Amino acid sequence: MAVAVVVAMLGTAVPVLAESDLQAVKRMIAKRLPGATVDHVAASPVKGVYEVGVDGGDVVYVSADGRYLFNGALIDLVNQENLTERVLAGRRVKSLDNVPEDSMIIYEPDGAAKYTITTFTDIDCPYCRKMHREMPLLNRMGIRVRYMLFPRAGPASPSYEKAVSVWCAEDQQSEMTKAKAGAVPENRDCENPIREHMVLARRLGLRGTPYTITDTGRAIGGYVPAPELLESLEADKLKLAQ
Repeated sequence: MAVAVVVAMLGTAVPVLAESDLQAVKRMIAKRLPGATVDHVAASPVKGVYEVGVDGGDVVYVSADGRYLFNGALIDLVNQENLTERVLAGRRVKSLDNVPEDSMIIYEPDGAAKYTITTFTDIDCPYCRKMHREMPLLNRMGIRVRYMLFPRAGPASPSYEKAVSVWCAEDQQSEMTKAKAGAVPENRDCENPIREHMVLARRLGLRGTPYTITDTGRAIGGYVPAPELLESLEADKLKLAQ
């Protein structure tokens, strides 16, 4: 796949195209990219360039004639905004909205939740453990943490077996906390969503753990201390209010 960065000085609104035009572009792109799943086509702010969602997570840009593909960030230099990231954030939120919460391990805050984050975690990841040690503080700050499981060593690994054992425990939260502290959970097996979590994590751009998606769809790779995380969530909220 060709790789480039699309940089645009934007001063005009995104053109509105008829649905029939967008469907025609979608068919053309699907023909030019055999094997790719095209799930989203929209006009971009750049004349003659279309925004295309492929394979459930990525966003690329394609010229109107279908000849040129741009893979990279579309930047509004006037407003200093990464428009591609804005689209990706929306797609992350939509993907997580389709995941039932009963397939997550959730740590509820003290009182009303101010923010919700979704974190893909590995029980044996040192930085995941460091984040988990701050769970009481996160909850006191009003942050609701939804865990999804991503054992980095893959299926059939000890980390995967621990994840299954934690998921199958009667008290998942307590068992997770003990496992994160180094205890080996009692071996258990049951129907679980861990493989689905792993597939989704890759689609959402995970490169390592912990991998957190905020309630605005912003992706945070790696460990962030609780006070800094809260500060960034509050900054997101102020930005949306502007």
